Amino acid sequence: MTLRDGSLGSTNIPGWRHSKTTYRTESRLHWVNLAVGVVAITGVFCWLQFATPGLCCRDFDGYYHIKWSQMLWMGLRHFTFPPRFEWLPLTTLSPTQYADQHFLFHVLLMPFTWFRDIRVGAKVATVLFGSAAVFSLYLLILRYRLRYPLLWLIALLGCGWVFYARLNMTKAQSISIVFIVAGIILLFERTYVWLAPAAFLYVWSYNLFVMIGLLAAIWAGVIWWSERKFEWRPLLWTAVGMLAGLVINPFFPRDIHLFIQHLLAKSGQVSMQSGVGYEWYAVTSWYFLQCALIACAAMALGYIAFGYALAVNHDARTRLQRPLLLLIFSTFLLLITLRSSRFMEYWPPFAVIFAAFALQSAWDSGKEVDEDGDTSEEVWARASWQVVTIGLFLAMGTVYTLRMGRSKIQDLTVEPEHYRAGVEWMRANVPAGALIYNVNWTDFPKLFYYDTQHRYVSGLDPIYLSALHPELQKLNEQLSSSSEPDPAAAIRSSFAQASASGVSYLFVGDIPAPVPTEWFRYITNGGKIAQVYADHECVILQLVDNSQNTASTGVAPQAPGPPRESNLKWNDPKRRKAAAELVHQRFGGDIYGTVDEKPKGGPVLIVHNKNATQEWAQKLFDKDMSSPANEFLWQVGFRTYLVTNEKQGWAVDIDETPQYRSLFKDPPPPAKP
Repeated sequence: MTLRDGSLGSTNIPGWRHSKTTYRTESRLHWVNLAVGVVAITGVFCWLQFATPGLCCRDFDGYYHIKWSQMLWMGLRHFTFPPRFEWLPLTTLSPTQYADQHFLFHVLLMPFTWFRDIRVGAKVATVLFGSAAVFSLYLLILRYRLRYPLLWLIALLGCGWVFYARLNMTKAQSISIVFIVAGIILLFERTYVWLAPAAFLYVWSYNLFVMIGLLAAIWAGVIWWSERKFEWRPLLWTAVGMLAGLVINPFFPRDIHLFIQHLLAKSGQVSMQSGVGYEWYAVTSWYFLQCALIACAAMALGYIAFGYALAVNHDARTRLQRPLLLLIFSTFLLLITLRSSRFMEYWPPFAVIFAAFALQSAWDSGKEVDEDGDTSEEVWARASWQVVTIGLFLAMGTVYTLRMGRSKIQDLTVEPEHYRAGVEWMRANVPAGALIYNVNWTDFPKLFYYDTQHRYVSGLDPIYLSALHPELQKLNEQLSSSSEPDPAAAIRSSFAQASASGVSYLFVGDIPAPVPTEWFRYITNGGKIAQVYADHECVILQLVDNSQNTASTGVAPQAPGPPRESNLKWNDPKRRKAAAELVHQRFGGDIYGTVDEKPKGGPVLIVHNKNATQEWAQKLFDKDMSSPANEFLWQVGFRTYLVTNEKQGWAVDIDETPQYRSLFKDPPPPAKP
């Protein structure tokens, strides 16, 4: 070939100009796909994350992560890095044993603690990290030139509402997905030496770093299956990176102890131990399908496509290496997701990625020319209407998924100020350094967020307490089930052995569910435990020596302040009147209901029963206040529930029950005229 004037533009190679134009078109289309992905993914996360002012969702861990990152930053500024973690002294996260298994994630959160309100900083960080995770998955499709990338983008955006709900939590799973995708690319490109630094950083970021080791092992098996050789390099470099991350670590050797503890507690048992977070348990098959309909369809499609490609390429297995890796990995994720729903933050998008690579292999394995002599590209051009139809169905599924995700996020996320009033009371009235018995271990992150001058009994995971003090975990179960005959004595004796200072105060929150009335009667019975603070979110109890100082009321303490607003669509005098009429239908006879609209604090539902007693009233309150009936009364505007026998009256205040809030998201039925 002769070049004139140093320019390729003067060559006479046939088809060169056409190829050059095609390359430029494909390059522009590639950048358009990138831009569309960035805008769509970031827009979705902004829309979901800022649907509520609080950190998603009812899991408070995000408050711990952003608060601890702020303390790391302050420690760095004052040359005390990392600072001592002193807030869970009775657990394996005590000052002498603490290891930060999300250390790099907390470092990445540091710039977001510079916001005036670190809660807002946490939300911005969650949007950026979540967008980076989903975009990295989309980048796999673009990098390997898979057909119809925008269709796969839509499928990724609709792969499952639980996936997006969990990625909207301020937690490290988004960073984890980025490392997994990086590992997949390094394996596909066979740049194995870079697996070492990737694994090293993964270890510093999240305790699920074993995923990159699993990928390396799967890839070695795939290479053996397709090329009949043992590919040891990915195993070596991944192992080197993981080992270095564990040993060259600010928390060595405590980080290894904590990792082994998690591995044995969460992976080494056939069934999950009681008391762990709800996300560690399995869900029903129907609910599983509803959570990730597109992901389920993608897995089925991927299996079919891979089977077809394997049948066609049984003698050319190297073409199936990439989809086979994704098949095994996504199947593994599916199995562990069926066991523990928390892995919904991994499986749905990788199911879509598996389907994308499997279908590409099936297309590439087909004949390039059909019976009419048309090229495969011409066949697909004629089938463009089918692509549009699939796109429309995917778009509808994605809209449903994202709307469901936003609705669930709104239902599950509590307001940012939740527990703040109660914690401020503790800061003002409980001596600094005191050990607070938080009855619900899940409350710790929010307590830590507001109050770092006190210490707490349990938090972040119940296994941390049970590992050192199983007797305290057993006591907590006995108190929760009201099976301990003398709660005050049991608390004193148990904590006297575990802590020199013991405990004097109990914090009882309403997350994950409000505490039943009977439990308060049980815990304060005998006059040894008294209520010292109560609002509509939490109750603080104190162990006392003088029974005359007690204040047992027999019912759960209610909020003394003004009631919060309910759903205005339901709050209507006509609907309250209709609710009162239902009382007679419910009981019959001489029992009927009326409404008093004018009392201070809000309308009252009055149940008239000439034969009512205190016991009858209490049973009615206990039944209705722990069921959707309570939220219904709240939504229609009632603020007090009163039972009267015309001579005596017994009343209980009505407060919202968030766990039933989703039942009242739809427009209300027509009110009676």
